[in-house]
Amino acid sequence: MAEAGLNDSSLSLASTIDRHFLECVICSDIFNDPRALPCMHHFCCECLENWAKSCSNDNSIVSCPLCKNIYRIPEEEGIKGFPGHFLVTNLQDTLDKAKQKKSSTNYCENHKGKKCEYFCENCGCAACSDCSALDPSHRGHSFIRLKEALIRLSSSMEKLTKIVENVEEKYKTAIQQTQQVKQNLDQDTDAKIQAIDEARNEHMQQVDTLVRAYKHDAYSKKEQNVQKIEQTVEKLQVDLASLRSSHELASNVIESGSDSDIISRYPSLSSSLEQLTKAQPTPVDSKLGEIKLEPPQPTSMDLPSLEQLLCNKLHITVAPTQHTQVSHQTSNLSGFTARSPQSSTIKPLSAFTANAQVNAATAQDPSLFPRSQSVQSTIPTTKPSIDKKWKECGQIKTTPKVKHPKGIAIHPNGDIVLTSLSSPVTVLSRNGDFKHVIKGSPSDIDISITPSNQYIIPGEYGNNEFHIYDSQGVLVSSTPTYDINNQPSTPRSVAVDSTGRIIVGLGWNDQKTVSIHQPDGTLISKYGTTSSPRMLTCTPDDKLIISFADHTLQVMDQSGHNASIIHPPPGIQSWRPYHVCCSKQGELFVGNYGNPKAVYRYVCTGGEYKYLDCITRMYNSPDGIALSADEQKLFVVDWKLSIVNIFR
Repeated sequence: MAEAGLNDSSLSLASTIDRHFLECVICSDIFNDPRALPCMHHFCCECLENWAKSCSNDNSIVSCPLCKNIYRIPEEEGIKGFPGHFLVTNLQDTLDKAKQKKSSTNYCENHKGKKCEYFCENCGCAACSDCSALDPSHRGHSFIRLKEALIRLSSSMEKLTKIVENVEEKYKTAIQQTQQVKQNLDQDTDAKIQAIDEARNEHMQQVDTLVRAYKHDAYSKKEQNVQKIEQTVEKLQVDLASLRSSHELASNVIESGSDSDIISRYPSLSSSLEQLTKAQPTPVDSKLGEIKLEPPQPTSMDLPSLEQLLCNKLHITVAPTQHTQVSHQTSNLSGFTARSPQSSTIKPLSAFTANAQVNAATAQDPSLFPRSQSVQSTIPTTKPSIDKKWKECGQIKTTPKVKHPKGIAIHPNGDIVLTSLSSPVTVLSRNGDFKHVIKGSPSDIDISITPSNQYIIPGEYGNNEFHIYDSQGVLVSSTPTYDINNQPSTPRSVAVDSTGRIIVGLGWNDQKTVSIHQPDGTLISKYGTTSSPRMLTCTPDDKLIISFADHTLQVMDQSGHNASIIHPPPGIQSWRPYHVCCSKQGELFVGNYGNPKAVYRYVCTGGEYKYLDCITRMYNSPDGIALSADEQKLFVVDWKLSIVNIFR
């Protein structure tokens, strides 16, 4: 009975091993050519091949059915490229042999009919009583009862199994750590490449800034010389006309005059001709044929080397001796003599200098620097020309596509973007032809365009959100807005500063709040105002100019402090400033809803905005005001007539 029980126990153990260690979880059958994934889970080769087909269309990856980790399939051998599981294979072979002999397991192979009751510790096999007493091959060997041997062997195998499990866990941990190291490598490489590209772009921007500054100087000097040359030509032409007149008169008298005419006119004509024989053309100054360029201001403007920018971006420490200098050698460009500044040690180009040069270059050649490119803005260093006069140069009728437009923004490509009380936000070409609408855009008052050409559009009345659309008119995000008391508030006006921050005026229903947001819409801060903000714009140094419901026009910083009043032009009967627009050079354009209805121009001098002139008087109140990207054209909306007036 004991022997039968022992045999049954062995069969039960074999069955348990089959079920837990030798069965594939995919087909629930005994392993056939088992293959181990890197996670050490093993499956039939054919089952794993079929499973991989469901993981990817190109059969390039396989997901472990148990732990869900994803692995790339070896390209050449496929699933068979994964290693075979030797432990499972050996165990399976051992159990197969054991099953084949299960009917005779307890009987001695050497002594037929004898039951195995002992275990030879030297040979590691079962033995009968004759083996221990008579068989010479077991002479001197140590024997123990078979049941005791099975207990010892089972215990030993159990311990080895636990050790193997621990080793397996170590392999899994090592694989995970290796994969994490590879992931860290990928991330660090991407970060380094991005830093290198940023350094290159920054260096090129600063080099372009220096080039623009020199170009601007060249254009300005050329214009001055051209004026002097034209004055010389004009004087020569006047002298030549006088010479020809006297010559023709003398010739006519000689050819057609009577004797008395010759005698009477001789004194004056001979004196005049005598003087003309001594006349000499006014010589042109040969120096006007070339220009001498001056170093950009300040006089020592140095650029950091690309190497230094890379070291800064990549956090690499370099010795001061590794700094390079930018030497500007004298060169001739189409007859222009360029005098270079003296070289000195490298220092970063300040935003103040960069802004001054970009503004100057843009004023001369707008195509050199489109408005859409983001530049660090500071207090304007170049004043707009006070003598410049804005003259009307055209009109665009917006109907039937846009009825009663209100807000306006000009895209860097010249497109005209309009909001309306009765139409969705609509995009027209620079010639006024309809292009498309921004679907789902509910604004009717204001709109602004970011440096990255995204549209910032306030929600319609009663909707406390502003919306960000990409350059194709696709909605990117919607951001809720709340006043200083955290009550939902509908945005009335929006503006974008030089860094891309979004400024929102919350002024409907006597709400009195200005909120500042990141370019993605995340709230930075907000502050209360003494009156409801109507419309707002940003200055070149990122201050705010806001028209309020109490008919004041104020300039303040983005925290609401240091506010000052911009006074109305002299002689105004009714001052009700509404739409405002500020150029990158500090020119301020203000639409007056009062009397007279007009657009006025201001300029910032000594930190104070002073009135310059009236650009236009209108029969209807001026609404949206916007500048073109090159700031050479001004667009003013006439809401009642559905017209956009254009000034140059």
